[in-house]
Amino acid sequence: MFNIRMSQIFVHSADEAVAAKKELDAGEGFVGLVEKYSACPSKKSGGDLGWMNEDQALSFMGEKLTEKDRGKILGPIHSQYGYHILSVTDVTEEKAPEVFSAQTAMIELGEKIPGVNDLLFQKFQVGLPVLDYKPEDTIGSVCDKQGKQLGDVLEFLNMEFSKSNVPTISPKDLQSKIDSAPDKLAILDIREDWERDIAKIGSALLITRESCDSILNSLNKDMELVVVDWKNDRSPSFLKWLSQRGFTDAKGLEGGIDAWAETVDLSLARYDIDEDDGYRYEDIMDEPE
Repeated sequence: MFNIRMSQIFVHSADEAVAAKKELDAGEGFVGLVEKYSACPSKKSGGDLGWMNEDQALSFMGEKLTEKDRGKILGPIHSQYGYHILSVTDVTEEKAPEVFSAQTAMIELGEKIPGVNDLLFQKFQVGLPVLDYKPEDTIGSVCDKQGKQLGDVLEFLNMEFSKSNVPTISPKDLQSKIDSAPDKLAILDIREDWERDIAKIGSALLITRESCDSILNSLNKDMELVVVDWKNDRSPSFLKWLSQRGFTDAKGLEGGIDAWAETVDLSLARYDIDEDDGYRYEDIMDEPE
């Protein structure tokens, strides 16, 4: 599984897209053209759209990317919103620990990943069992019977398990820590600028492509870190990256900023993201009465 970070020049007309692409092909810098042409809120951060997983990137671009595509320019791409010229700024491969193997019993799999049968059907069209799986049914035997690629299924299952098994802290527990010992933890907000404009935790450090290294270099490796995203959907990958950088006490905010706004700071606006669109945001949700 690859994680992709991209920047974009977004314009409303084909003429603007063609003009921007011509200047790009002539050697003009991408960030400068973002400033000149882009109508996206990401313009504030040089067009940076943040990280997206492989499936999100594929749904938006229509092609798979690998580490070899770092620095690649794509587009103009036409969408219902306008025209996008994309720059692939970084690509990292995420490998989940191999928790499951061909010999793993389907019963054990179901205990470790609730709802796994539905996930397998949605992802690979693995048929749901008419009756419960038997003790002798394994991931390997089910893939063999239904003609599925075992390697792809195992990679998916290990990744799903990895995503659901990351350390988290509840919004109320985080509030307690902020109240009692704010100097003993750092809150890292990894969302996009437009998201932070809608709702944010006041003491959070804003992580962008430009600020990431300087902020992390200023923190002790054993300091407690809490990562904030929308609904704890992007945190798992970032937490693994923090671990690779040597940080030993990093966790995600359970439910993300959405849960924080719902349970701790009710004055904050809540917002929604169109998951099918990969990164684009939609209407802000009304505050619950």
